[in-house]
Amino acid sequence: MNTHVQVLVPDRSRITGEPLLIVAVAVIVGIGIASLHGATRPTDGGVSGDLLRQIAFLVVGAATLIGTSRFDYRVLRSAQTLFYLGGIAALLLVLVVGAHEFGARRWFVVGSYSLQPSEFARLATVITVAALASRRESRPRSFLLVSLLFAVPTLLILVEPDLGSSLVLVAAWLAMMVAWPVPLRVLSGLGAAMLAFVPLAFALAVPAYQRERLAVFLDPDRDPLGSGFTLRQVEVALGNGGLAGRGLDAASSALEGMATRNSDFVLAQIGEQLGLAGTLVIVLAFAVIAWRGLSIADAAPNRFGQLLAVGITTLLVVPGMLHIAVNVRLFPATGIPLPFASLGGSAIVAASAGVGLLLSIASRQPPNPKERWTGARWE
Repeated sequence: MNTHVQVLVPDRSRITGEPLLIVAVAVIVGIGIASLHGATRPTDGGVSGDLLRQIAFLVVGAATLIGTSRFDYRVLRSAQTLFYLGGIAALLLVLVVGAHEFGARRWFVVGSYSLQPSEFARLATVITVAALASRRESRPRSFLLVSLLFAVPTLLILVEPDLGSSLVLVAAWLAMMVAWPVPLRVLSGLGAAMLAFVPLAFALAVPAYQRERLAVFLDPDRDPLGSGFTLRQVEVALGNGGLAGRGLDAASSALEGMATRNSDFVLAQIGEQLGLAGTLVIVLAFAVIAWRGLSIADAAPNRFGQLLAVGITTLLVVPGMLHIAVNVRLFPATGIPLPFASLGGSAIVAASAGVGLLLSIASRQPPNPKERWTGARWE
């Protein structure tokens, strides 16, 4: 067995060669902060506690991003088991001692702060699968193994329940399997088999409140003063925003009093404040993140870097897509935040770590150009 470890050194030209990725993240952060400030500003014109907490989370996220970007991502392969078991342990623990809020048990709460372990478990799972798959060919036995590694945290997150995070993990699994590569006919056949079990899963495992969310999605006029009230107000907020928005200092909002206006429905808040123009900027920023993330994967110096970049890009972009789809009523409500914009620390820190790892992959080149990904096979 070849135990030689290739040392990858930072290429400083590549560290500064991903400005579009940093700019896209900064744009989302800036719009999110401006929106939060406008929505939570006290009547005396001061700064709200929510804004101060969000700034603190962003400072921690920035430090995490810088630290991981300067870290050689290849070292992660030696700790793959530790990452995975730590993530699974946290998901099991939160089911036992986690706080029960909004019909789910997803958070560890300490004082006024909460930690959502699923955000970090998703990243740990992607790291583990990328490390394992990079050492193996995409054979049936290996495919079953990495699929099982994804299935365990996905099912634990479903038990919380957290449908949005589970869907993100499924998307990451699919993207990484395509990149491995697993033949599309295999993935298509497996997808068809999984769809056949959807009615049974819906009947046995979907809680009542999620069934009601689906019913409201299918029937927009259902219970307009009850379960359908939130989505109706989201529609009103987006409609009020028009093309240019009502401004950050609007005296009233259609989202007034909603507990999730700064988290699950922050895009609607941005749309009301900054209009269609503001929401399109958000969509464009996520498109740039997807483009640069997949470009980094394509130019990765080794198989582990490619699979890791594909998985991380999925973890960053798919939550944004789901959040946007929920806010414009293209998908049932899942309670998923908008990365870098929604109020909350766990999502910000986990996403920042992901961006930092993308920059780490982009900044390192192998000594031998022949060891780079050539398109069809790894040499």
